[in-house]
Amino acid sequence: MPKAPVSDIVTYYEEAGSGDALVLLTGLGADLQSWALTAPALAKQFRVVMPDNRGAGRTSAPDRPYAIAQMAGDVVALLDRLGIEKANLVGFSMGGFVAQEVAINHPGRVEKLVLMNTAGSIDGYGRAILRSLIDIRRSNMSREQQVRHMAHLLYSPALLDDDARYERGLQNSLANPYQQQDHAFIRQAQACMAFDATGRHSKIKAQTLVVASSEDMFVPARNGQKLAKAISGATFKELPGGHVGFIEYPNEYNAALLEFLG
Repeated sequence: MPKAPVSDIVTYYEEAGSGDALVLLTGLGADLQSWALTAPALAKQFRVVMPDNRGAGRTSAPDRPYAIAQMAGDVVALLDRLGIEKANLVGFSMGGFVAQEVAINHPGRVEKLVLMNTAGSIDGYGRAILRSLIDIRRSNMSREQQVRHMAHLLYSPALLDDDARYERGLQNSLANPYQQQDHAFIRQAQACMAFDATGRHSKIKAQTLVVASSEDMFVPARNGQKLAKAISGATFKELPGGHVGFIEYPNEYNAALLEFLG
């Protein structure tokens, strides 16, 4: 299994394809399996690197404070271990926070930047959601109850109305053998609540695409619109679906990514 000692943790990652490096950074509570419908399409043209974030999947999950800048440092350290001088970055949700920090603090390491369903900072709406999710993790809810409780934040109404598809997604999530520990989810969520790149986006030099999902209840599209305006020359694109629109509509999202990344 590909693991890399990075700072105070060991990062688990997987690779697919060959060509220019493309790093996929997933969101809060998720692991690299999130990219199951994305990576195969991108790997036809790129060397796709998918790390599990600090606290998720098969990467170490220490029970101490996390910071988004620290997680960006994990990514850069992994690039160093893999001998990758410069890479394209795709960051989804929390992964978009991490990608912004990499692009701000290490502009020479980023070729092109894609920020999906993310924001430049957490607003009151986002903090309220994260606090409620932390409370759920601290409760005695079962794993299934937790997943069902989050469904309306992740999926579009069309998917939720499709009982068979919704149940398949639920069961796939519950079958994940690398379930995130509660303390690690809370540490990640607290790092998200502290993230704020306001006033620093001028440091991003990479050509940037900001993608938002039209029915995203977790990180509404207005966040993407605001973020795109803050990054010089950034392109904004709205696509269908809920927060995990790239899972609901993989063909549309894969096409948009490939068109931009070229």
